[in-house]
Amino acid sequence: MTTPETTITVGSPEFLADPHAHYAWLRTNAPVHCGRMAYMGEQDVWLVSRYEDCRLMLADDRFLRSPGGQGPAMLAGFPDSVREPIRLMTTSNMILMDDPGHRRLRKLVAKPFTPRAIERISGRVDELSHALLDELEPLGRVELRERFALPVPATVINEMVGVPHADRDRFGRGMNALVTGMARLGQESWAREMNALTELVRELIEHKRSEPGEDILTGLIQAEEDGDRLSEDELVAMVFLLVTAGYETTYNLITNAVLTLLDHPHQLARLRAAPDDEALWRSAVEEVVRYGGPIGGTKPSTTVEEVTWHDTTIPAGATVIPVLAAANRDPAAFDDPDTFDIDRRPNAHLGFGHGVHFCLGANLARMETRVALRALVRRNPNLRLATDRSELALEPMPFWTRYEELPVHLG
Repeated sequence: MTTPETTITVGSPEFLADPHAHYAWLRTNAPVHCGRMAYMGEQDVWLVSRYEDCRLMLADDRFLRSPGGQGPAMLAGFPDSVREPIRLMTTSNMILMDDPGHRRLRKLVAKPFTPRAIERISGRVDELSHALLDELEPLGRVELRERFALPVPATVINEMVGVPHADRDRFGRGMNALVTGMARLGQESWAREMNALTELVRELIEHKRSEPGEDILTGLIQAEEDGDRLSEDELVAMVFLLVTAGYETTYNLITNAVLTLLDHPHQLARLRAAPDDEALWRSAVEEVVRYGGPIGGTKPSTTVEEVTWHDTTIPAGATVIPVLAAANRDPAAFDDPDTFDIDRRPNAHLGFGHGVHFCLGANLARMETRVALRALVRRNPNLRLATDRSELALEPMPFWTRYEELPVHLG
C-alpha cells in the first residue's frame, strides 16, 4: 500500500491493483496531493480527493479549464504530432471551456439533452437491447462488454449524429481511438486515427449543410441563439463530446453496472423482483454511478493563482483534478460509503461532475444504462460471471474504471 512518502501515480499497475485503497489514503492523509498520471511522464498533477473540496473546486473560479483560451496547462507537455486533435478537444470543446464561452456553447446545444428529449429515444434503446439479446442468448457464454454494453450506445450515437451506414466503420474506428486514448494506442497511432475522424466529421458537416437530416448534427448546425451559431471547429468538438459523453461513458457504465450487481446478488435479486419499479431502477443506476461508475475524475483544471488548502499550497499554473471516485466514497458525505445500496437516498454523488460543467450526457447515460440493464436482467435470471472475479482486469486508463472484458453466462 502507498505510504505518505510515495507519490501516487494514477493509472500505474500498483494503483490499478486497488484504486479505492489509494483513494482512501488520499482522503485521510493527503487530501491535496501532488501526484502523477501514468502517461504524462514527470508532469505534476494535483489531486483533490475529499467530497466537499471537490464540490467547492468545481465551482471555484480560481480553477479554470482553459486559462486564456489556451487549453489546460498539461497541453504544453504533448508533442506537435498530437497537437491538432488535442487542440480541437481542448480549445473548441465546451467541456474544456470557461464562462462565458462555455455558457454560450451549452446554451446552443442543450435542447437535445433535456430529460424529455432523451426519454423520447428510450424505446429505440429498448429495441436495440432486445435485438442484441435475441442474438446473444443462444450462445450462452458471451463477452458482455463488446457484444452488448458497447453496441447499444454505439448504434445510438451513430443514429443521433446521422452517420450514413457506408461511413459507420470509419466512424467506429475514430470512436474507438477517441475512447481508447493515446495511453493504449500510442501517440502516433492515436493522432493518425483522430485526424481521420476529424476529416470524416468535417465531411459529414458539409453533407448535412446541403442535405439536412433528422439528427443531432443537423440540429447543431442549425442551432442559433441571438444570431450566434457554432463554428465548424466547435461542431467537430461537439461530435467528439457526443462520443465521449454518450458512448464512452455509457458502455462502461453498463459494464460496471452488470459487474456491480453480480458482486451484490441480494441487490440484484431486489431489482429482479421489481421489474416495473421505475424509482428503484433509477435509484440503482445512481448508486452504480456513485459506487462503481467509470469516471474517476473530471477534465483537468489549471490554477490561475496560488491556492492553499489543508496546509498545502498549489502553485499558480498547476494542473489540478478533483478525484470524483474518491469523493464518492467519502464517509464525511455518505453513510457507510463502501456499501452498495440501491435504496440510497439522498445520493448527491459527483459521478457526473458538479456545477456549470455537470455532464451534458448524464441523462443519456442514465437512460441507456437503465433500459439496457433492465432488459438484460429480466431476460436472464441465471446471469453469472464466466470467469473468476479475480481474473477481471482494469484497463490502464488514469481516472477511469474500465474493465478489459466481462465474460458472462446468459440464461
